[in-house]
Parts: sequence; structure tokens; C-alpha cells
Amino acid sequence: MKALRHPGFARLILSYLVSQAGSKIHRVALLVLVYLLTENALWVSLVLGVQLLGTVVFSPLLSAWADTQDRKALLVWSDLLRAPLVALIPLLGAKSLPALLLLVFLIELLRDLHDPIQNAVVPDLVPKEEVDEANSLILLADRLSEVLFVGAAGVLVAAVGPAFAFYLDAITYLASGLILMGLPPLKPDHISKAGFFARVKEGLGHLRRHPAIRRTVGTLFAAAAFGSVETALGVVLAIKWLGVGSAGFGFMEAALALGAILGGLAMPRLLARLPREKLFLYGLLLFGLFEASVGLFPTFAWVLVAFFLGGFLNMTFIVPARSILQLNTPQEMRGRIFAAFGAVMNAAVLIGTMLGGALEGPMGAPMVFLLAGGMVSLAALYTLLTGGIPAPQDGRQSAG
Repeated sequence: MKALRHPGFARLILSYLVSQAGSKIHRVALLVLVYLLTENALWVSLVLGVQLLGTVVFSPLLSAWADTQDRKALLVWSDLLRAPLVALIPLLGAKSLPALLLLVFLIELLRDLHDPIQNAVVPDLVPKEEVDEANSLILLADRLSEVLFVGAAGVLVAAVGPAFAFYLDAITYLASGLILMGLPPLKPDHISKAGFFARVKEGLGHLRRHPAIRRTVGTLFAAAAFGSVETALGVVLAIKWLGVGSAGFGFMEAALALGAILGGLAMPRLLARLPREKLFLYGLLLFGLFEASVGLFPTFAWVLVAFFLGGFLNMTFIVPARSILQLNTPQEMRGRIFAAFGAVMNAAVLIGTMLGGALEGPMGAPMVFLLAGGMVSLAALYTLLTGGIPAPQDGRQSAG
């Protein structure tokens, strides 16, 4: 792939794959740890909610400062500082739920600093015509780590407990930070002379006023407010309703990831046939239908199929969404835009995870999946019927 010929981007991908290898195992271990300690889906939602709260409240504030700094240094230190915090989860967090919530919150703050910067620098490391491919590769690295490690994590946690997973994640953050030290300097082209809060307002204003960005983010917000119930209820569905335990949950997540890998590989062909703005909406609509099917046919075999197809379709709207934001935003403002995007989306995910945890008791996980998937499809259909997503002003179509 052409994007990997650029040394800086290849290093970014390598660091991401290394850190995500540990993080995916971490995710399974954290959800299983909380559910086994509390046996309460609402506590699972609460832990996820604490993660999301940091993004919603602090990410736009952090990005207003980060957009004035060398983005390379911030990428390195946000990884290195996460390593000791993750290692403390089995030492302190497993013994005290308040301590666990605090550690999860601090780790999330560093992620909120790191992830918008990672997305912001992609157009600085590859030519504009390779942005779609570069975004596909980043998400492929994410999904590949799920296929390779999430299924194994479920078996590992079931066999020896979650502590090892957290120590492994700490090591991968350390390795990722060291890899990122080889990036070129990534200072912004232009530093705004506006004050701190003016820069925060500027980023939020661009997200709100730009037609393509506003409609893309608005559609994803509505979809994520319902579709993210899987984040909280996937483990509940596996353990309580399907009876397949933590190992089964790991394989469900791995099926989702395998579908996403194939979706990422298919992206160049899909983008050659459809503009990214239409692919975004069609993929989201179909994703909702398959999420709803989990509630209609709650058997382990079909859930694996639906998760696999959902993973494939996830790539067809996430990759175009990232490219739409990058190509419609000035270089010096991308960190703020991706932070604001993350805050808006995580507010929606917070709604979805808390809603899922609250509704699981009275409705049951299958019915919640059915309701959520239907609402995702309706959000995409509404945008399609009201004009869709406008293409960039220069008329450029997909790079595929």
C-alpha cells in the first residue's frame, strides 16, 4: 500500500499496532473484572461512562493547548505516562472500585490527548490523495490487534485472571512511546494568537458551522447514542444470555474485528465505486440492520455472523467519516476538530452505554440490541433523505 512507503506514517502505524495489541486484551480484562466483581451490568456501564466522561469534558480543552505544541512530543509522552497507570489496575483497582474508577479516568485523559493528535497528523505524513488509504490502515491495525489478541484474551482471562493482561498493556504503551520517538517534528503550521478559550470556541465553531462536518457528526451522534449499547451489553449478552462466558465474549469481539479487517481491505474498491459521503451513509444504515438482527436471532452462531458483518460495515462509515473531517479542516485546527468530534461522539456513546445498562434489566439484552439497531438505521436514512453529506468544495471525490 502506498501510504506505508512514507517512513513517518509507517512508524505511526507500527506504534499503534503495538499499543493496541495490549489495549484490546486490557478491554476484555477490564469488562470481565468489573462484571465478575459486581455481577451488575450497571457497573459495567459506569466504568465505561467514567472513560467517556473524560473525553466529553476535557478533550476539547486539552486540544486547544495541544494545537500549539509539537504533536510528536505529545504522542510520545501520552503513551509513556499511561504505562504505569495501567500497571496499577491489578495492584490497586482490583481491590477498590473507587481506585479503579480513578485509574480508568486518568488513563482516559491521556488517551484523549493522544488520539485526536494521531488523527490530526495523518495528512501531514501522507499526500492528500492517500488520506483514505491511511485512515483505513490505522483502523486495520486496530482490528488486526482484535483478531490476534481479543479472542486469546478471553481464554487467558478465563484461565489465569485479568492481572497479566494489564501488565502486558503497560509494556505495549512503553514500546509504542519509544517507537514514536522516531517521528519527525510535527509542529503546527500556524499558531493562533487567540486566547485559550477562544481557541476552544474556534474548534467547536468549525465543527458546528461547516455543512459536511456538521451533518457527518450529527448523523454519527444520533446513531452512536443508540448503537453503542454493544459496548456495555456485549459481555452481558455473552455471559448471561448466550452462556458462552468470557471466552465466548472474546470470540464475539474477534469476529467483529475480523469483519473490520476484511472491510478495510475492501475500502479501496468501495471508494472507487462510491463517493466517501455516500459510502458513509449506506454503510451506517446496513450496520444498524445487522445490529438489530442480534436481538431477533440471539443464538451464538448468528451473533458471531452479525458481529462479523457489523465489523465489515463499521469500516465503511468510520473511514469516510475521518477523511471528511480531515479534508474539510485547516491543518492547525485538526487537533481541536478531532477532540471536539471525540467529545461529541463519546457523549453519544455515554448515553448509549448508560441506556443499555439501565434497559438490560427490564427489557433484556436481545431486545435492547433490536431497538438500538433500528434507531441507527433510521438516523442514516434520515440524512440520506434530507440531502446527504456535501462533498468537499474543490469537488474532489474519493481517493480510491
